[in-house]
Amino acid sequence: MKLSLILFLLLCASLALVLFVLPSKEENQISAETPKIERMRASTWSQDFFAMMKYVHLYDEMHPFIYNLEGGRRNTGRILSVWKPDEIAERMQWLRLMSPRTLIIPTIFRWENDFEKVADVIGLNGNTKVRDFHIQFILKEVDKYGYDGIDIDYEGMTCEKKEVFQEFLILLRDELHKRGKLLSVAIHPKTVAEKPSVYPCKGLKSPIQVDFYEAYRGQLTHDYEFLGKVADKVKIMAYELHPRKNGFPGPGPQAPDWWIDRILEYASERIPNEKLYMAIPTYGYDWPLNCDIDSKSVYYSRAKWIQDKMAPRKEEPTDVLEIFKTQSKLGDWKYLRPYLYRHEGHVYSDPSLWYRMGGCDRVAFYMNRSAFEAKMKILEKYKIRGFSFWQLIEDNDPDINKYLEEKLGEADPKNKN
Repeated sequence: MKLSLILFLLLCASLALVLFVLPSKEENQISAETPKIERMRASTWSQDFFAMMKYVHLYDEMHPFIYNLEGGRRNTGRILSVWKPDEIAERMQWLRLMSPRTLIIPTIFRWENDFEKVADVIGLNGNTKVRDFHIQFILKEVDKYGYDGIDIDYEGMTCEKKEVFQEFLILLRDELHKRGKLLSVAIHPKTVAEKPSVYPCKGLKSPIQVDFYEAYRGQLTHDYEFLGKVADKVKIMAYELHPRKNGFPGPGPQAPDWWIDRILEYASERIPNEKLYMAIPTYGYDWPLNCDIDSKSVYYSRAKWIQDKMAPRKEEPTDVLEIFKTQSKLGDWKYLRPYLYRHEGHVYSDPSLWYRMGGCDRVAFYMNRSAFEAKMKILEKYKIRGFSFWQLIEDNDPDINKYLEEKLGEADPKNKN
């Protein structure tokens, strides 16, 4: 009862805005014709239902990040949701009510590691029984809740899974299309290799042609040209260039502009632009340079706290080499030295905060509106279909939401593509 009351109040507060800024919904009919691209489409992953309710009207597509595979080293074929069945049904109704034109395409996620595998569900080693059951289980879930499709996010897979993963996607796509539903696939980033090579992988019919720079695990199983032909939507996860860990590669933005540009240089030659989305992070990290303590995620509230409480040196744009050059003479930020090679030739639109706390030199990169706008200009240059967020939460920079309202407010509400 309490949840329904809160949601009702949210509905009343947002209805006027929704009427004017509703993004248009794609027809579920799968067409052989290439759709005309009229504007950049907005999509996002999210587990934060209240943020989804508050901002669903800003998005053409929403990926509730709620499903995982049942089983660890072995898969049963079933998918499990972090939301209970009655919660899914109620929340889908609310999202439809708040923004009827927004596509709801939930995500099934699995990051492969030593204890959680992606093998049986894609039919590795001839295990087609579990694979076929997995496909039927997905379809039942799509039918039960009236989803507009499904988003497959199987990451970090070892190379021998490439061919069976592709066979799995073809079978799933065909069954979804029979129902007028969409197949979305989230994939690892790649940039152009200076010298193409061949990677022999045991268990494959033919070696993998490596024309990309990042030749490790997941990248080897995600074939851009294949995915561009089979999937209806391909979403490149362009983040974690400077992952959350102490030591190398050290502090930096999660998706610097130069990297996004190189990813799109590679992807736009292999994936049709009308299917291609670039996923941009809404977060950053806060690294200690000279203390053995954990790095921290940085969303809007932490960036604001650092600025309000720690009197940091704020840089925007951020030139790491220049900071080291000018400040190391004063004894500041000398612990940057091991990481400088990562920043040669780069000045970042991403803002950063430089401060000391508890005897530690700390550097926090984060995302704000101006950095997001700079990245959007790169996406617009390549004329791709849209962007995705990882991830939509209530703690994102509110100015980014204002920017999206302004951008979508210029769109033709009659657009059906």
